[in-house]
Amino acid sequence: MPAADQPNTVQVAPTDTASDVIEVIGKRADNTLDIDRRTYEVRETPQAVQKNTLQLLRGLPAVTVTPDDSLLVLGAGVTTIYVDGRPFLGDMRQFLRSLHGSDIARIEVITNPSAQFSSEGAGGVINLILRKTQEEGLSGNASYEVSSWGFGLLDTTLNYRQGDWTYQLKASGNVGRMLRRSLHETRSVQTEADAPPTINREDGLATYDGTDGRVTAKMTYDLDAQTSLSGQVRGGGGHDVTVNTLDFIAVTPDFGPFGQHTRLDSYGTFVDGQLSLAHVGTTKGEALNASVQFFKSTQLHDVTRSRYSDGRWYTIDLDHPGYSIDAKLDWKHPMASGQVLSTGASWHVDGISQDYAFTSNDAASLGEDTRDAYEARSSTVATYATFQQNLGRLTLAPGLRAESNMRRISSLRVATLRLDRTKLFPSFHASYNATKTLKLEASYSKRIERVPLDYLASYGAVKDANTIFQGNPELKDQSIGSYELGVQFRPGKIEASATLYLRQTGQLWNESYSVNSAGTSVYTYINSGSRTSAGGQLDLALPLLNGFRINASANLFDERAPVDAEDGARELHTLRYSTNGTLEWTAKDRGSIPGDVAQFQWSWNSAAREYQIRKDAWYDASIAYTHNVSKTLSITGTFRYSGASRQRLVTPLVEEATTRRRTPQFQIKLYKTL
Repeated sequence: MPAADQPNTVQVAPTDTASDVIEVIGKRADNTLDIDRRTYEVRETPQAVQKNTLQLLRGLPAVTVTPDDSLLVLGAGVTTIYVDGRPFLGDMRQFLRSLHGSDIARIEVITNPSAQFSSEGAGGVINLILRKTQEEGLSGNASYEVSSWGFGLLDTTLNYRQGDWTYQLKASGNVGRMLRRSLHETRSVQTEADAPPTINREDGLATYDGTDGRVTAKMTYDLDAQTSLSGQVRGGGGHDVTVNTLDFIAVTPDFGPFGQHTRLDSYGTFVDGQLSLAHVGTTKGEALNASVQFFKSTQLHDVTRSRYSDGRWYTIDLDHPGYSIDAKLDWKHPMASGQVLSTGASWHVDGISQDYAFTSNDAASLGEDTRDAYEARSSTVATYATFQQNLGRLTLAPGLRAESNMRRISSLRVATLRLDRTKLFPSFHASYNATKTLKLEASYSKRIERVPLDYLASYGAVKDANTIFQGNPELKDQSIGSYELGVQFRPGKIEASATLYLRQTGQLWNESYSVNSAGTSVYTYINSGSRTSAGGQLDLALPLLNGFRINASANLFDERAPVDAEDGARELHTLRYSTNGTLEWTAKDRGSIPGDVAQFQWSWNSAAREYQIRKDAWYDASIAYTHNVSKTLSITGTFRYSGASRQRLVTPLVEEATTRRRTPQFQIKLYKTL
């Protein structure tokens, strides 16, 4: 999809009742295949434009943002982020925190992607369509944000348009504390099945501080009315520091208490760039898009230094620079009346070079000094075709994608691991407009989650004083079959929708824990069997009295998945549920100055179980108030509170009950339109 595409016909709710992101109801003539997604416009209001992308996504149906800022679509993980139809390369969390509503024209949420998207990922796709500068001359914005944690973020965007040329310069930097979290854990370990357990408690505090900067330069040239060429280069780097301070307290007399102080220094620099061509044909709906982009972490160096009160210490020195390349070609061609053929091809490469060194003064409990290295590369070549057919009110869109993946991992101690796999991934989408206000949908897709390269590495790596990660070269890819039925109902200003879905996952990944002779937990990823997840989601958006509006989603999950119980592995049937939403109040405008906005957002998820891990319910809530000082200046205060995140690991020889809690955070943000 071209970055420059804009809706031709859009029906939206009035600004006094619309939320920050509102669904596009009208059809887009330039988008020839949109029945696999729901599209949301980002309003250019003071409240909306200064929010970062994570805050905007918290208000969308089907999207859940977890306390650690991971994204779930319809409750599933590994959600893929696209920008202007291209997969994002780089640090996703940092990018979403620094990208604001002022940068985004619309957001597309794709719960069951068609064949035009990469088959990787079980959690669907979120496609961010960036704004295109329309004004002649100089424009832009600047913002400054501070946090009660001691965090500061400065962000500036300058746009300049003259004739057929558009230039953009974006710079952002942050300094200070980005996370403060407490830890409480009880651990019980048996080195032998018939031995009494050794039990201890851990109490500690983790902080994450960073000094980072990023600069992006972008240039776009309109070759003619139908064709544009754009290029972008981005670079940045920084130094992040994570500190964990822990007290290990004895519960049973055979445990010797001690303290631990661990500091992780991460040094990184990166550069990336892209070149893209967007062409709209003379035939209505015809479009050609081509792009190539790359990402290279020129430096990624982590140094961990851990010191114990009893004199022990260990150091981990890790170099792990990586790179990614993505090239895409997409062509949409209208054929006979109501028929559209979409075809394309892509090439995606990920590579990593890792050098790991572990040294300590206590081989008995911390392990022998180790030095390992590996080179890993994954390359995927793909081609796809979808065919859309309109039959009156019914629209059908079958698709097929073929992907050939090649992975190579070379390490010091074992023979080179070679994986070559070619697979077909069909998809099917159907949409029926029953009435002007009622729409029915159905879809199917076959997808895959390929094993991350570091999961396949053959050596072990120390994670903390009690835990070692061990790679598994035998780990197989997960396969996912996803079915969905949906209904959308829009009578007037009310929007209601419901989605029923069924996901079947084969070769399911799970963490499997064991205990070595020193009492250290060793975990690896295994294929534990299959999981069937059925569920439903209900979304509702409606205006209330006196300037209030609510957007809410409720989800129900019915799962059957393998668990590792005391009597051996078996299938467990669980029922869980979640809800998220936004309650917003908008005051009346003060002449030419927009009215103030107050907003309450929440997410809540019930307890869940994953093989050997049991997770308690968690919730996250925030309250924000925006005061518009003038037409071009606003200030927002936000208070965020996350409930405790609790989980319990239960295996035959080790049990861990862990509680993590984020310190409540208050943020103030100034936003100025230039």
